[in-house]
Amino acid sequence: MSHEAKVLEKIQSEGSTGMKKTDLKREFANNDLNIDDVLENLVSTGRVFIEKKGASYYCWGSGDYIEYLRSTDPKFRLLFEGITTIDKNLESRIIALENSFSDAIKNAVKFSSMGGTVSDSLNIDIFKKEFDNILAKSTNSLGWIELIDVRNQINRKHNISSDRFYHLVEELTNAFHDEYELSTGGKEGVMVRGLVHGYVRGI
Repeated sequence: MSHEAKVLEKIQSEGSTGMKKTDLKREFANNDLNIDDVLENLVSTGRVFIEKKGASYYCWGSGDYIEYLRSTDPKFRLLFEGITTIDKNLESRIIALENSFSDAIKNAVKFSSMGGTVSDSLNIDIFKKEFDNILAKSTNSLGWIELIDVRNQINRKHNISSDRFYHLVEELTNAFHDEYELSTGGKEGVMVRGLVHGYVRGI
């Protein structure tokens, strides 16, 4: 595990309480790394937030920071809940529409004349369009979405294996590296330098 991944894991282990920056520096004092540089990179990619609480600076993982704000800032909580309600209503309508089209396509072309299924036509160009559409409408306010969620949504239209999906993701992110950013974590994902990268966002 890289130093960056270890620092992120340690911060996330503290949950919405956050981790005091001085304690974090003390934790990694014996490691050969510049903790400020690591934090700067994590903050710049939206995976960590730093804020002054009392007399000290604390660090949070992105999801934990949202929970911290929800518990401490009434205005933020109301705004967040309002946006979440709108997102859920919109998402449910989109899913219903997608399912309707998906069912129609599957019923019409369940098997081709060669015995293949719809997923046979899922080349990189079609995959990119599907991938980009999901990122555009499903990412959270920080821009990240779990790759397993993308896979589940694509599988509503194309019955492809997990290996095929992540092969296409790897091909896509390598070919268009200036359009996508991967991040460590998640239940499953693409292996990069020995770490599972299960989050993605468009740049």
